[in-house]
Amino acid sequence: MRPLLHHNDSTIVRLIRQGDKKAFDELYHRYVDRLLGFSDAFLGDTDEAEEVVQVLFVAIWEKRTQLNPSKKIESYLFTAVKNAILNRIRDTKKRCDLTSIPHTTQASQEDILQHICQKELTEQVMGSIQEMPEVQQKVFLLSRIEGLSNSEIAKKLQVSKRTIEHHLYLGNKFFKNKNFDKVFVSGLFFTIISLWWTMS
Repeated sequence: MRPLLHHNDSTIVRLIRQGDKKAFDELYHRYVDRLLGFSDAFLGDTDEAEEVVQVLFVAIWEKRTQLNPSKKIESYLFTAVKNAILNRIRDTKKRCDLTSIPHTTQASQEDILQHICQKELTEQVMGSIQEMPEVQQKVFLLSRIEGLSNSEIAKKLQVSKRTIEHHLYLGNKFFKNKNFDKVFVSGLFFTIISLWWTMS
């Protein structure tokens, strides 16, 4: 049995601040599996997930005197992992595939961070759409959101069908260059811009 198993998180943090390695090991065992699961669900790469979590725990030990026992260490851990995940997503041009997150995610903390990630992804997607030329934006959204055919869009915008096909081709190419193609495949794109479309 782990010697500090029955100590609460606040006590564990106080001991870690004093340099107690057993307390640090206890904190690690309490949260490592959930942090790994959360990280892997977003990154889709077990090795990357392990690296994110290991780097976090190394940083905790190195900066242990800065820990605040009066604040929830669970919230601190998951927020730190969330920030590390978002940084990696930006750095590697990956995107959150929220559809891969298990429905059995344990705590509301993970659910909250999932919404945060989705919000950031929504902002990234819509920011990219707004970089398109105005006509291309209209064609893209009429096709993707309203589900209009190329002929219907051509009639609505009073341009040729071939022009519509060209704008859609450029729009798809634009999103591929922005590395949002994974979002299209996952079906998350439709959810994101549908929500934005109804709110705008």
